[in-house]
Amino acid sequence: MKKIALFILPILMVSHIFAIAGFGIQLGQNTFSVEESTKSLVEDYVILKNGAFENSYNVGGYVYIDAIPVVDLELDFNFQGQTYDINFENQLGEMDPLPFGWVSTDLYFTARKKILGLGIPFLAKAKLFAGVGYNTHMTTPIANKEMLTGLCDNDLLNCDPSNLDSALEDYMTDKDNYISSSGYHLQGGLQFKVLMLDTFLFYRHVMVKDVVPDANGYGSLNLRLGLGI
Repeated sequence: MKKIALFILPILMVSHIFAIAGFGIQLGQNTFSVEESTKSLVEDYVILKNGAFENSYNVGGYVYIDAIPVVDLELDFNFQGQTYDINFENQLGEMDPLPFGWVSTDLYFTARKKILGLGIPFLAKAKLFAGVGYNTHMTTPIANKEMLTGLCDNDLLNCDPSNLDSALEDYMTDKDNYISSSGYHLQGGLQFKVLMLDTFLFYRHVMVKDVVPDANGYGSLNLRLGLGI
């Protein structure tokens, strides 16, 4: 028993002393709801419908530095997405429903601070933390009147619906047409370690426009798994 203790104790001490940074993967789910929208673009002769979607999943990675006085600094990135249908109809007929994806690439810069240290049995280190930061996003656009007018050569009434779906998909997947935006966020949660294994569970509230349609922000619940070094 003494030999086991003598073996484990130095590892715990090294893990604690050198826990100045960390990195790993991040998984989460965002909490929001986008309702189905039906818009008459030219009185009742041209109709655009975007389907509903909600609560996208996200996946990405993170890195942090825990060796700076007062606050810790972290950078994380993720990809989030959800699917919905796009429908278009005019006097010539109806476009086949276009299954499409709402996708956003997100980058978060955060300063966080320990609020309370916790003693949890069998864990080398645990703490509650809170943070604030800045975020940037690149998001696929949502079909709208201006977009369709350009694709239909300024003639929505006589636009051929049978050819519109491919043109619409090409436009919305072109990175030059992605929407750039930035905002701020607050987050708080729990970090705990077993030796060099590092885990975070936290909630983040993002305040930003032009990411989730018709919303000024969204929340997310996130889990990180990685290594503290």
